[in-house]
Amino acid sequence: MENHKKYAGCFRDTTSGAKNRRRIQILKTVWGLIVLLCVGLQAQAQEISVLTTTWIPYAYESNGRITGMSTEIVRAILNRAGLTGDIQMNSWNRAIITAKTQKNILIYPLMRIPQREDDFIWVSPIFDAKLSLFKLKKNKAVVVKDLNDAKAYSIGVLKGAAMHQFLVSKGFEDNVQLHASYSNRKNVELLFRGRIYLVADNPLVVAYEIKQLAQSSIKDIRFSYDQVQEVLPLTRKKAYMAFGKESSPEYVTRLRNAWQALDADGSLEKIFSRYQ
Repeated sequence: MENHKKYAGCFRDTTSGAKNRRRIQILKTVWGLIVLLCVGLQAQAQEISVLTTTWIPYAYESNGRITGMSTEIVRAILNRAGLTGDIQMNSWNRAIITAKTQKNILIYPLMRIPQREDDFIWVSPIFDAKLSLFKLKKNKAVVVKDLNDAKAYSIGVLKGAAMHQFLVSKGFEDNVQLHASYSNRKNVELLFRGRIYLVADNPLVVAYEIKQLAQSSIKDIRFSYDQVQEVLPLTRKKAYMAFGKESSPEYVTRLRNAWQALDADGSLEKIFSRYQ
């Protein structure tokens, strides 16, 4: 009888131990699921809002997808930093105001000019951008040797863009010399129609917009790049990725480190080469 009791006690101990082990395993499984859920939520939180505008070939929409040289670079940097970006197109003026006044909204390609210096955290440069004044070659009466000469003519600019702010800082006025539009293409069309005498923009952008107009449904005008002339270089500045001042230092650090890594391993140069 005593032996039976001893064996029964051992059986109860063994059964109890098995139950405890199952409880522990269940707890481990639950904790594992909680950890995975937290990691998933953290990963989801790593998506940031990104704003840009149409500035071909640097940023534009094609077949429903935002692309372009600077867009490819920004996506590569975000990917290397372990971030995802919800990239949205907006008018440039509105995009600048939104990024400047709200937290953790990345904007590109934003030219670094003195008028913007204190409004943004300048994360990393993307490319060098040249801005110049262009006229139609046939307009021999339009003579521009310096900015003072340019003040005698109407000039098309992209509203809120670097060339707009640059010219305002040099004494040009909206609705006097400056025709501020939300469309680079519209400015180029107005130049060809003789509604304005000059356009201030990047040479690559002007060339692209003329090409697009030549392929458009507009048939009463012949659009060709050989009809325009670069008359005065205005400035050459770096275009950046930037955040508003109140944005997360962690995002800034991660993106800067990612840019440095991509620059060092030649990835950025490969993207540049595809657009040359």
